[in-house]
Amino acid sequence: MRVALFALLLSANPLSLIAHAESLIPHPLSRIQEPGFRIGDSGSGIRDERSGIRNSNTDVIDRIMAVVGGRPITLSDVSAARQFALVQVPPGTADPIAYTLERLIDRTLIVAEVERFQPPEPDPSEITIRIDERERQAGSAAAFEKALAIVGMTREQFRRHIRDDLRITTYLNQRFGAITAEAGRQAAIKTWTQELRKRAEVTVLSSAR
Repeated sequence: MRVALFALLLSANPLSLIAHAESLIPHPLSRIQEPGFRIGDSGSGIRDERSGIRNSNTDVIDRIMAVVGGRPITLSDVSAARQFALVQVPPGTADPIAYTLERLIDRTLIVAEVERFQPPEPDPSEITIRIDERERQAGSAAAFEKALAIVGMTREQFRRHIRDDLRITTYLNQRFGAITAEAGRQAAIKTWTQELRKRAEVTVLSSAR
């Protein structure tokens, strides 16, 4: 019965089944757009696809700016990093958005290394102290929550970001702690990060403008 009905529909309008054939062809970035794949739980650690900025129809409104090892960094990630000073942009930087994006790319690569070596977990109280400080800077808990919502974050996602920052600090201290001079230490970290980048698949899709 179903076969006969299908044949009838096909004979009546054979193009109806391929009218939108392009929708059957996966986009090269379709894997990273699957619900819950990540925007925050990868390397940049800022947002999760399921909590992205949405319109009234619950569509995610965002723009992928870079892909690092299959993990996207979005415009909202960059906006969140700037909003909460998660990336320290030097005064006078010509393009703060592009600078922030580059630092988030580096951070994604470093977090991947941290996950490989699993340094000790930070003290939860240290995370709480940093979040409380951001609340004070915002003026109130309500203002802080509103600021998070504007960039598509939740408190838990922000907490994970702070956690990963502390894990990164622990890992870098373990790896480069023998270098006592700060300039030499920073130079060594920069060289190491550049090597990580050479070994990874990094695609910048937007100039952030």
